Amino acid sequence: MKQLIQSIVICTIACMLMSAGCNNIKELEYKGIAKTELNTLSFNQAAIRINLSYYNPNKFGIDVKETNLSVYLNDQFIGIADQPEKTMIPRQADFQFPVVVHFDPIKVLGTAFKSLFSKTNKVTLQGSARLGKGGMYLKVPVQISEQVSLFSK
Repeated sequence: MKQLIQSIVICTIACMLMSAGCNNIKELEYKGIAKTELNTLSFNQAAIRINLSYYNPNKFGIDVKETNLSVYLNDQFIGIADQPEKTMIPRQADFQFPVVVHFDPIKVLGTAFKSLFSKTNKVTLQGSARLGKGGMYLKVPVQISEQVSLFSK
């Protein structure tokens, strides 16, 4: 029991010291959607891979362990997005972050059909991601909203 209490105290002090050194952490800069591609399509399930473009202004790299995102098209829920693999973000560099959106195409059909007649549509990703380094991960909120065109000009 005494060793457990000592371990908790040491971990708490280590976390406080690490967080004191992280005061200069800058937020990742979202640049837009870089690429989309259809992964799977059937009557009851579909998956689209979306590469989100970012810039890391920090002088250190970051690992993204997991994401849990809800996806909305014109404020209507269409599916869940997650990352297909652990992503390592390089320091002071542009990078692409992949997510895969899973949805039921039949349920989304009504929302998507209305969107075909709009020049641009609002796509929103909302949820959280676990970012960190060396086994220390922090849950960070994600809120991305962008007007996108379904048709190329």
